[in-house]
Amino acid sequence: MLQNQMYLGDLVQLKTTTVSYKNHKNISKDKDEWVIIPNTHEPIISRELWDKVREVEASVSQGKKTASGFLAPLSGLMFCANCGQKMRLMYNNTTNGSKKNPRKYVRHNYNCGYYMRFGKRFCNSHYIKMKDINALVLSDIKMRAKLVIADEQDARDFFLSHKQKHSSEQLSADSKHLDAARKRLAELEKLIPSIYEDKLIGKIPEEVCVKLLEKYQAEQKELSAEAEKIEIKLSAARQDKQDVEEYIRRLKKYADVPELTREMCLELIEYITVDEYAADRPRDIHIYYKLLDKPLPNKMRLEINNDDKTA
Repeated sequence: MLQNQMYLGDLVQLKTTTVSYKNHKNISKDKDEWVIIPNTHEPIISRELWDKVREVEASVSQGKKTASGFLAPLSGLMFCANCGQKMRLMYNNTTNGSKKNPRKYVRHNYNCGYYMRFGKRFCNSHYIKMKDINALVLSDIKMRAKLVIADEQDARDFFLSHKQKHSSEQLSADSKHLDAARKRLAELEKLIPSIYEDKLIGKIPEEVCVKLLEKYQAEQKELSAEAEKIEIKLSAARQDKQDVEEYIRRLKKYADVPELTREMCLELIEYITVDEYAADRPRDIHIYYKLLDKPLPNKMRLEINNDDKTA
């Protein structure tokens, strides 16, 4: 139901076609070729739920339950900062287990997937207790939520400055530049046809007409390209503002949560990178948030496969 857009209230047509009028074998068409008419009937599922499912599908983590059915809050969201492999959830047990006394797993921890499978030749230990990383992430989320509650506008400006590549002054200048470019393009739209008219009625000679046309058309082409670049930049800035507003809305929900939950992690966190274990120095642990930070690089999505790191 959560995969079928019809349940969202939209009419979806032309998903398949046939080879020919003689050969009726069905062929699936690309999604961009579908015809989708929104809001044609009463929906069974909400748009918010639909969007949330799509977001979960796009996440780097689909979640993996243990044999006992436990799903860790950060399952699939943690990556080795050195080799890019996902961190694996491991267990430290205190008993070997027997029929009367089954084995008890009293401590969960994460470690680099390559290190756990192939040893030190492929990567170093990135051991970290689950309770420690959960506490660190929860503390960071609460700290951000408190910033929003204390002064939402100040927090909004802080998050926006972190996300935007361009300053507000530069965006304001770009907006003015775009208005000027559009105004000049409108003038050129009138000037170019008038050149033809002046030539036809003999007001200007043909040589002058050709030079003016070349000049105006070159200017029109240059301005159009420039205006398109500025529009893309301003559109990205508007999207940044929308993303920050959505991030703040989500953050407010978790201001007073007592513990880290799976839902919280999927809604807020893009991924986390963990530095290798070291007893004599602080470790670098970076939390990348959805809607605020850069998406996961491709090198982190794909399993490293080179001469030094092959199974």
